[in-house]
Amino acid sequence: MGFIIKLVTNQTFLTVVSGTIVYVLSQLFLELVINPRREYKQLKQKVLYTISMYCCYYASPYNLLKEKSNVRPVEEYQMASTELRKIGSEFASYIGTVPKFRCKKRKRLLEVQQSLISLSNGLYIYRDYNPSKDNRECDKVIKKNLGYK
Repeated sequence: MGFIIKLVTNQTFLTVVSGTIVYVLSQLFLELVINPRREYKQLKQKVLYTISMYCCYYASPYNLLKEKSNVRPVEEYQMASTELRKIGSEFASYIGTVPKFRCKKRKRLLEVQQSLISLSNGLYIYRDYNPSKDNRECDKVIKKNLGYK
């Protein structure tokens, strides 16, 4: 018992313990607050870059019924669709890291992710469906939920 009292009152021991506690708390803060925020900002930049880069594709979808009237080749639309789907999938994996108690944030992020997947599916006109209007709406939802004006 006397050993424990000496240990607790020892200045070196208290310095080491308090330093360890500060280190552990700083690492927790880094992993739970700073890194997720950094990851979100990087992902947000990537999403905004991707929708800006491929807006010409989803603004004027590829017409499968009149292939000769298209300005761009179908391969470019396929590439755009793949890139939009990839970023939507990255967004879905990020949503998994957001705590469940952050309901509003999860809902906004889920809307962004669903809109990205919708855009990737909406690059083609087929039968009587032209997805241009839906694509514009998805674009608005993404920009609104990411705070882009």
